[in-house]
Amino acid sequence: MGLGWAPAPPLADLFETQGVRTGVVDLPEDVSGLTISNRTAGLFVVANRRHAPVRRRFSFAHEYAHTLFDRRLLGTVSHTEDRDELIEVRANAFAAAFLMPSEGVRQFIAAQGKGKPSRASAQVFDEAGAVQAEGRTEPGSKDIQIYDLVHVAHHFGVSRLAALFRLRNLKLTTQAEFEVLKAADEGGRGRELAGMLALPDTEDGLDKNGFRHRVLSLALEAYRRDQITRAKLSELAALLSMREEEIDQLLERAGLSDGGAADVLIPGE
Repeated sequence: MGLGWAPAPPLADLFETQGVRTGVVDLPEDVSGLTISNRTAGLFVVANRRHAPVRRRFSFAHEYAHTLFDRRLLGTVSHTEDRDELIEVRANAFAAAFLMPSEGVRQFIAAQGKGKPSRASAQVFDEAGAVQAEGRTEPGSKDIQIYDLVHVAHHFGVSRLAALFRLRNLKLTTQAEFEVLKAADEGGRGRELAGMLALPDTEDGLDKNGFRHRVLSLALEAYRRDQITRAKLSELAALLSMREEEIDQLLERAGLSDGGAADVLIPGE
């Protein structure tokens, strides 16, 4: 499809160009979507209107996998109770990789200054020979924080949980970090941060105000690393029309309310 590593565009429009018709209808809560493969009518995928926009987006990608791999079945219904079946596991794996391409995720995380190895080495050559050089990243600097997870999810138009599992499967988080982030999101911190950062739960997966979100994310990370003061953080936030009380709430939800790196969500190694 020529999508590269960027987030996929609105899936309904994209799949229509592939000859797959789409629809959104009310379905039972335990049904995320369905696929119909009819020799006369062609291919048709449906997502559950009752589900959140980002979940419908994932469901469309899931059902598209069925049109590619399971067309012989003539139709499938994606029930929650069938999630362990091979065709459902395969469709979920496809949807995650389609919506969050591995290189795209790594590039996005790298742009946040994360995901780098703890130690890097290289041989520096001059005319007399080579010299071995080694460098080590600042302890804790590469740890994924809850606000990083919120931005990854919004950037690719997926749920925070789907983004978290993708980060884990790509080995961008450890299992211990995964558990801490999952608990933080289940406790409501991810949802609250998304609201404070004005990251809407949209189905098209497109960031309408990416500059503002990126500046806030980088400012939070700089504050966490004690590279900027609280006053400088307030100054940057003011340029983005944020009030002081909003900054206080943002720091609290990000786990940074006690000042700088004193209340980091995930400790450094």
